[in-house]
Amino acid sequence: MTVFEGHTIEAAVTAGLKQMHLTRDQVNIDVIAEPKKGFLGMGKQPAQVELTALPTSAAATTAPTVAPTMAATVAPTTASTTTAPIKVATDKPIAPLSEAAVNEVKVAPVASAVPVAKMPQAAPTITSPASSAATVETTTAATIAPVRTPEEIAARQAANEQAVRDLSAYLLDIVKQLGITSDLDVDFGNRYATLNFDTERQGLLIGKHGRTINALQDIAQVYMNHHGASHVNVVLDVDDYRDRREATLKRLAESTAREAIATGKQVFLDPMPSFERKLIHAELANNHHVTTFSEGRDPHRAVVVAIRK
Repeated sequence: MTVFEGHTIEAAVTAGLKQMHLTRDQVNIDVIAEPKKGFLGMGKQPAQVELTALPTSAAATTAPTVAPTMAATVAPTTASTTTAPIKVATDKPIAPLSEAAVNEVKVAPVASAVPVAKMPQAAPTITSPASSAATVETTTAATIAPVRTPEEIAARQAANEQAVRDLSAYLLDIVKQLGITSDLDVDFGNRYATLNFDTERQGLLIGKHGRTINALQDIAQVYMNHHGASHVNVVLDVDDYRDRREATLKRLAESTAREAIATGKQVFLDPMPSFERKLIHAELANNHHVTTFSEGRDPHRAVVVAIRK
């Protein structure tokens, strides 16, 4: 019977077990005094516990027992001098195990008293990193892009072509109601459709800053989405207006950047559709003096050019 002290009860117990070279299940713990903090250093009292070593028979009873039918697997530790697995004899009484050994013992659950035979384990399959990566890519590709038969591909292509034909007739009917006579030249691919209007009233069809042609392009994309061709990107053009507009936006981006640098203030551009805003961002992405971002909500969202901090 020995009394040990510590800042807490757990600290006192740990100190006692360390000094007695025993584990928690090999002693009887009695708390003699709770720790007290005191006031301004007065009345402070440490925790006190009394540890009494249990008899060998009692310690053996509290130690985990292994039934004859249980398979005990003991992993070798780095501090041990032997690397061979420990075999537990089933016909002899089992001596108490240390706390470290108890923590490492894994006891398999037993359903009955019949000895359980160990099933032979299959040899692990060693796969090289290259083959593993190839397997992952194959699985991912199969999941993302399912293989289609030539008949399915042809049927989908025919459906897309029919959707583009119907869209052309739909757009020509709209511009006719606007009082514009026009023809359409269609350039159609797997994932794009460019419809170029051929008309003498180009300015009326384009509108101020391209608002009319952009509105028609939004309608055309919604039409394709509604007809099951959402993967087809639609672009409407009038007499190479898109190329001329792109050149204008690039010049606007450069001049706006110079203005922001000269004044040190943010410069707000006019509201633009998303694809035109992306062109401004891309044009000034490599400029080390200014940065760009968008503000507002569509259709009034605009690009802002500011000094890079």
